[in-house]
Amino acid sequence: MGEPTFGVLGTLQVRVGGLPVRVGGPKPRAILATLLLQPGGFVSVDQLTEVLWPGGAPRSALANVRTYVRALRRTLAAAGVPIGGLRTESSGYALDVPPDALDQLLFQRRLEQARALRERGESAGALRRYEAALGLWRGGVLQDVPSSVVWDPAVSRLEALRSAAADECLEVRLLRGDHAPLVAELRSRLAEDPLREDLWRMLLRALYDAGRTTEARAGYAEAERLLAAELGTEPSAPLRALGEEINGYATRRRPADPGPVCQLPMDVPDFTGRAAEIGRLEDRLATAGRQPVAVTVTGPPGCGKTTLVVHAAHRMRAHFPDGQLYVDLAGLSARPREPADVLAEMLRGLGVIDGALPAGLGERAALFRSRLAQRRLLLVLDDAAGSAQVRPLLPGTGGSAVLVSSRRRLTGLPVHEIRLGVMEREDARALLGSLVGAERLDRDPADADRVLAGCGSLPLAVRIAGARLANRPGWTLGALAGFLEDERGRLDQLQTGELEVRAGAELSYRHLPEPAARAFRAFGQLPDEAVAGWTVAAATGESGEAATGLETLLDEHLVELVDTDRLGLPRYRMHELLRCYARELTEQDDRRVRSGRRTRVLDALTALAQAANAAMPTRFLGVLGEPVAPAGPAAALTEAVRARPVEWFEGERRVLVAAVDRAARLGDVPRAAALAVELASFFDMRGYYDDWLRTHRLVLDAMDEPRDVHAAALLRNLGQLHLYQDRYAESLDSFARSRTLFAALGHLPGEGFAAVGAGSVHRVTGGLDAALAAFTEALELFVRAGDRHGEAIARNALASVWLERGEPRAAAGWLEGALRLSRELGDRHREAQVRRRIAVLHELRGEPGAARAELEGALGIFDELADTHCAAYVQQSIGELCLRQGDAAQASALLVGALVVQRQLGDRRAEARVACLLGELHHATGRKQTARRYFHRSLSTWRRLEARDQAALVDAKLRALH
Repeated sequence: MGEPTFGVLGTLQVRVGGLPVRVGGPKPRAILATLLLQPGGFVSVDQLTEVLWPGGAPRSALANVRTYVRALRRTLAAAGVPIGGLRTESSGYALDVPPDALDQLLFQRRLEQARALRERGESAGALRRYEAALGLWRGGVLQDVPSSVVWDPAVSRLEALRSAAADECLEVRLLRGDHAPLVAELRSRLAEDPLREDLWRMLLRALYDAGRTTEARAGYAEAERLLAAELGTEPSAPLRALGEEINGYATRRRPADPGPVCQLPMDVPDFTGRAAEIGRLEDRLATAGRQPVAVTVTGPPGCGKTTLVVHAAHRMRAHFPDGQLYVDLAGLSARPREPADVLAEMLRGLGVIDGALPAGLGERAALFRSRLAQRRLLLVLDDAAGSAQVRPLLPGTGGSAVLVSSRRRLTGLPVHEIRLGVMEREDARALLGSLVGAERLDRDPADADRVLAGCGSLPLAVRIAGARLANRPGWTLGALAGFLEDERGRLDQLQTGELEVRAGAELSYRHLPEPAARAFRAFGQLPDEAVAGWTVAAATGESGEAATGLETLLDEHLVELVDTDRLGLPRYRMHELLRCYARELTEQDDRRVRSGRRTRVLDALTALAQAANAAMPTRFLGVLGEPVAPAGPAAALTEAVRARPVEWFEGERRVLVAAVDRAARLGDVPRAAALAVELASFFDMRGYYDDWLRTHRLVLDAMDEPRDVHAAALLRNLGQLHLYQDRYAESLDSFARSRTLFAALGHLPGEGFAAVGAGSVHRVTGGLDAALAAFTEALELFVRAGDRHGEAIARNALASVWLERGEPRAAAGWLEGALRLSRELGDRHREAQVRRRIAVLHELRGEPGAARAELEGALGIFDELADTHCAAYVQQSIGELCLRQGDAAQASALLVGALVVQRQLGDRRAEARVACLLGELHHATGRKQTARRYFHRSLSTWRRLEARDQAALVDAKLRALH
């Protein structure tokens, strides 16, 4: 098998055909390293920024990251490295790498194969796989790249796997009698870590089985001396037993050890999923030996914490030969267990009689630690109330491990935390299938998905739903799905016998202090999206208390910290079943209280959207609401929102759309309209056409009769959207209705923008005379209104008509005026749009170099403004220019990049055009098969758009290939 393309197990490595590929400077290398440490996983721009600038990022960080990624794409593509898996997402990147192409994935696969062969007793095959896995390591992880705290979890995990693999390989070699070389290697390992009893056992076994009894006896004596001197303990029972075997007698008489104890409850027979969590638990627990290990499993009610820890404990029994203890700490009951009582119970399990139990907590804890020092025990502490309850129950030395479950985060303890959430959809489906039968599930797969959606993939809810269906063979999956779709009655459906989702939510809510309880109820009226803390504060009307309440909800796992947005604000989400319970609670509140929560949030969102729009790099409409200074908790965000308006819109997009939806449906149409108008500029910049159409149509449909400035602006916005999506008749109709309304209101700039929109439709459809007339009327309206921004737009639009006619001389004056106005106004976005037109002017004059320079300048501005949509169009223009100049390689790279972005943005018309250009490029360079693929892609897209003329042109190009 050839060497992997990518390598992180040592120096950062990229190889193609056995030859190294130089990736470039330190920044692209750091980006590649970060992506390779999370193969196939999403890496946010914020993570990359932290890696590249750990001391603080520059203002241009986002644009720089995009530049470095673009350079990385070009470098890999030029070297022949397949880069189809390097995906660009709205706020980050992901690199899909085949397992054989990355050494860490190949290492993990070989290690899994080795372990499977070892389990089956095939030691020869296991040894080959272990050695093949370890042979991939060329040093420390990414040893030639400056380290980053972002990498620490992944690097630690890989190093731990390497250490475990090395130990397991030694054990297999010992089993196969590879004594002589093994002795030398074990002595070397013990020199680094002389207190590891497992290494001593392997060394002594290798010496003894090789006939070197004298050395084995001396080795045991050395191990006994070291453990006594360093740890104050004697060897554990397994090492003592080996010493007695080597010496041929018991070194001294000892009282018989109590037999292994196993107090674990019965394992769940149909345990399903959670493979990743089980793997992490087992990896952590397996490190017990040199020192104790404690792991906590935390999560919201109903996520299956107890089921998971009991299942994991059963799987790990062999690693803890001295037994397993289990205690229910009753953390959320009315009377949680006292640590002293728990210690007494566990000491009895270890053979201590009541008469020998100390009276005080401290003495009992000391005796417990002493008993554990010579044993390898697994302690399972279920439903912990908090750190104070658990701390006295932890071992101090020895090879034991502790597995704790709790709804609360246990801060201040030396533990590893594994947070449990909802199940993966396929795991939840498998659990449901195990309860109701796979055949029943396969008959109605769509209804099964609806049931899982109603359960929110929460294990307890899925188990209850499955039990109800299993006990009601006459019920269909569709019937239960229908019941669960009603949010108001959903919790009533999710109860059977002693299992009930609502009971878990009630139990958690009952223990909350009042600030946290108010924050919990606020989620009942917030959108089912991740929300910033200020939104909860706006709903409750209490900034300080809301922050305290959110921290409590977070510690109690009643909300989840999803991520941190571009403004550095943490975002919280509540599981939908908990939200159903929160909604039940809010419905018990007074109507004025509920109305106050909703309007405070909606007014704050609108005020912040207005502040963001005032600072946006482009004024899409020129018709916005009269700014209102944000009040309450939102006031503190105003400056941050003005500094990074696009990032704020991006972070709040789903919440904003949901707020418009909810306000319109509840009859608060004026507020819904005011907010919807503020969203159009951002939707246009980022290409969020579905959100644009949904919000605007919803509000217009809710109006009795469109008659105010907001209605006129919404119609104008829809006209622009219809134009983008090639619905020209609808576009003209919307622009005409908008212009009529603006004229009736005496709103000259609004009328001018509607005229510009209508002119754009005429220009795109070939009506250049009508376009010229409309743009001229718009210019007159803007001049009368004193709107210099609108004047710049109209001048640029007039130039576009003359360029379409192939008359650069007539266009030049209009472009000069548009560029001057854009720069005077500081409108960088409009300047970039004008420079795109100037590039066309230069090309018509036969000046391709000047055209390329203008396009590069426009691309730089759009990159700086993070306008992915417009940047893709400019990238397409540069690619077309390169294609016309005969630079096929550069044209291909640019056009492929533009195609990826346009595909992500859903701009099907641009996607069809670029696919056709790529078809022409590959046809011209003799790659007919590739050309055929791109032509087919373009043709199918034009046909879906019902653009018959364009489809016919592409079809003719396809026929020419034959």
